[in-house]
Amino acid sequence: MISSIPSLHANTVAPYAPLGRQPVGLESNDLKNSTFKALEQSADSARSENRRSPDDKPNQDSEQQRVSGSTDRSVQARDQQSNSGSKQQEQLQKEQKQIDELAAADRAVHAHEQAHAAVAGQYAGTTTYQFVKGPDGVSYAVGGEVSIDTSPIPNDPEATLHKAEQIRLAADAPADPSPQDRRVAAEAATMEDQARAQLAAQKNQTAQQTQQQVDDKAKAQKADAEKQAAAQDDLQQAAKQEDAKRQAELDRSSADRLAILNKSAQSTFDVARKLVEIGAVKGTSSIGNFLNSKV
Repeated sequence: MISSIPSLHANTVAPYAPLGRQPVGLESNDLKNSTFKALEQSADSARSENRRSPDDKPNQDSEQQRVSGSTDRSVQARDQQSNSGSKQQEQLQKEQKQIDELAAADRAVHAHEQAHAAVAGQYAGTTTYQFVKGPDGVSYAVGGEVSIDTSPIPNDPEATLHKAEQIRLAADAPADPSPQDRRVAAEAATMEDQARAQLAAQKNQTAQQTQQQVDDKAKAQKADAEKQAAAQDDLQQAAKQEDAKRQAELDRSSADRLAILNKSAQSTFDVARKLVEIGAVKGTSSIGNFLNSKV
């Protein structure tokens, strides 16, 4: 603020005094204590104090006119001073209003950009501001920008989805998002949708691969089972064949033994008959008796 300006015309009419009186400030103690009013009062009061009386001398008219002119000039000077002070006050008020507006804009800009950076976290870059110098010589921020990495994460749609969600929240973090903030939020939302689609496709592909692996494993297990069953059948068939062969051998051996026994019995019969024929044994004896008799 500017301090009050001293008047340049405060003593314009002070040196004047009516004839026979001392100027204001130089009067005697008797005059100071009198009821006489000083000439610094208003022009109307001065004129009432200096009205010409019938006893005034001829030169009192000119003196009265001079006093009146001086008073008018003093009033004009005070009016000019008052007008000058009013203009200065208006200028000060205007400048103060501008400073207040710039300070409010500075606070809003910093809060806006800090909201972006706080939510963006690791994806936030450098914050830059645009400044304007106010009437007080101080620089105030009237605009700002936070650089944010909006590129997707290669070959990782799930991480890209989380990043896009964080970027969208960072763009919408301020209470009054700018059109650029809304564009960034829209781009982040698009990146979210693309990441979700890629993630769904990836999960679908993984599910298909898993199902294919399950199917392949089932087929392999079925093939193994069929192979084992075939091997079992082969073993059973081989066992049957072996049993048949063994049975055939047993049957053949039994037949051979029976033939041998039959042959042996025939031989014995032939020997016994021969002995009977030659009289070596009694003819009435049966073969059984013959065989049981002692020779």
